[in-house]
Amino acid sequence: MRLKSVCISILSMLTIVVYSPVIVRAEATETVSITEESEELRPAKGEVFMNIGEVVIQDRKGATENIDLPGSIDVLGADEIKYENLDNSLELLRKLPGITIGDYGNGGVPNGFTLRGYDSNSHGNHTVVTIDGVPINSHLGSADGAPDLNQLTPEEVERIELIKGPIDAQYGNWSRAGILHFHTRTRGDFVKAKVSYGSWDHKKAYASIGKEHFEGKFNQIYSVESYSAEGWRDDADRERQNAYARWSYRPNDNLQIGLHTHYYNADWQTAGYLPESYWNDDPRQSIPTSEDDGGYKDLTEGSLHLDWQISTDMALTAKTWAIHDSYARYADWGSGQTEGYWENKTYGFLTNLGWDLEPVANQALRLDAGFDYRFFDSHGEKWNTTARHRDSLVTGNSNNGDFDYINYGTYFKANYDPLQFLRLFAGIRHDWFSGDVTYWETGEQQDMKDYSVTTYKGGLIVTPIEKFSFYANAATTFALPTTTNKYAENAPDERDFFFWEVGLKAQPWNWLLFRYAYFDQEEDGLALVDGEWVSQGDAERKGHEIELNVMPFDTLELFSSFTLHDATYATGPNTGNDLAYVPETILKIGAQYTLPWKTTQVRAWYNDVGKWKTDATNEHSYEGYETFDLKIIQTLAKSWILSLDIKNLTDETYSEFVGYWSGENQYAGSNARAYYFSVMYEF
Repeated sequence: MRLKSVCISILSMLTIVVYSPVIVRAEATETVSITEESEELRPAKGEVFMNIGEVVIQDRKGATENIDLPGSIDVLGADEIKYENLDNSLELLRKLPGITIGDYGNGGVPNGFTLRGYDSNSHGNHTVVTIDGVPINSHLGSADGAPDLNQLTPEEVERIELIKGPIDAQYGNWSRAGILHFHTRTRGDFVKAKVSYGSWDHKKAYASIGKEHFEGKFNQIYSVESYSAEGWRDDADRERQNAYARWSYRPNDNLQIGLHTHYYNADWQTAGYLPESYWNDDPRQSIPTSEDDGGYKDLTEGSLHLDWQISTDMALTAKTWAIHDSYARYADWGSGQTEGYWENKTYGFLTNLGWDLEPVANQALRLDAGFDYRFFDSHGEKWNTTARHRDSLVTGNSNNGDFDYINYGTYFKANYDPLQFLRLFAGIRHDWFSGDVTYWETGEQQDMKDYSVTTYKGGLIVTPIEKFSFYANAATTFALPTTTNKYAENAPDERDFFFWEVGLKAQPWNWLLFRYAYFDQEEDGLALVDGEWVSQGDAERKGHEIELNVMPFDTLELFSSFTLHDATYATGPNTGNDLAYVPETILKIGAQYTLPWKTTQVRAWYNDVGKWKTDATNEHSYEGYETFDLKIIQTLAKSWILSLDIKNLTDETYSEFVGYWSGENQYAGSNARAYYFSVMYEF
């Protein structure tokens, strides 16, 4: 840990340097105008993010606030999103480098995904996820910090930003692997509709309308979605409904006030995890005892958004929100069906004040300061059930309680450009956590252990010659005891993590964009053994990642990425073993070609996910899988578009999630070859 101490000292000194009263912003932005109101987002000099497909935005300065960081960042644009036929928005991540999805086959249960060496058996609780700037990670339910992307209609998404690593001081808890920002349509004058039908009775209908009034001062958007599917496996039916309403008011060019509301309802069945012996016999079958397994979720949320350009060099953003959901999961884990029920109320507020300074010519300084607050009020119950009917309470279960959880956080960030070829970044954040629980079976009350954590971020981008940039970053982060463990009388301290990364981004020609990164993160692992918290050894997540985008012609684009993981236990009883559920390699190749007559486009996407261990002993593993998807898009007229999707073209039998328990590998099962046809209307 000597390296960690040295780097923290360097970060502290860098923070002092960047906050010194000097400097500035990099040179003018390179953009390509699309319309009078919008433009294409492309990396300018000293920016190291990469686009996947065309990314069109309305305000470049606002669009780059999240991604102006010295790290590996990927942006997925609307052109790569709107033609997709998907079950949920998490599936959009299949196009992002370094991510694989662990689809548990459990309908509305938040699925897991891998990122920066973090495993897929975690419901995604290692990554902060926001929708229009509002964090959606839940305190209790499927997992501590799980983000439920089943609730977001894929057709609502206009842009996704993936920040790899805990490098942004604006976010604290649950950001160990990184941050995912989903942006939806919040402005516009349009009518959009989409109807799709596909294999296993996949049916989806979506409509959205946006209207601007009073010369653009007032805007309203309404969207609805209905989705249902039977699923490839037996007893895997699922359905959901979504409704959105968003209003925004701009009394002048410098101020915008928005109100967003959303209702979500879902019900699903699940076929259960198949033991390997069952899987080899018939991968489509369900477990006989899981016939009535599944769940439901109802969610209502509302948020207020304020964007105020106080002056030409100072801007304030603020958001406040309230989310109420009830969630039940029915599962038979071998001793009869049980129901885990949670009712969660979440309230939050965040604000950021940004200040651009130009005290010296050809230099720039950007300062950001902010504060955030979240309050979680969770009620949990655990029941023995038969066919989803409650029989008796599971007495003594730690989930049978009323849990309060409070998090305050404050941060400061600075981006400093002392020279044309050098950009420095530094940030510091402090979080406070507190709460209490009342176990309603007994009336017993218990205060949660209080936590107070400071984290540091820093980095630089060096651009010695145009179109070549080197970047490096380092950050500390943390994890609290998971779920109800933080309320235990003997709750342990937070776990510390140290992350660092170096990389190169190059664009020697306009038609080629390349990026390489090496990352490393150290973690101290704890487990509850015989009532005591003991170290399970340090874990280290290392890896290499390469991205290459080639655009040899106006009609052809090629995307590719390769990630190599080396995620192991460095000390402890599992020393030298690989971390479970982390694939050794991830290879992605995509291509899209527009035919000469311009109205037809063909897209292909190849995924190759390597072998992973299914338990910490490394005695069991899964060989991985590869899939190939094909899409044909036909524009009939200015407003009408048809698309045909063939997913898993080679009809591979595979499972995106495989784990080991009960003496053998357990398979969630993923879809065989599937066909989807959709009709879109845009005006």
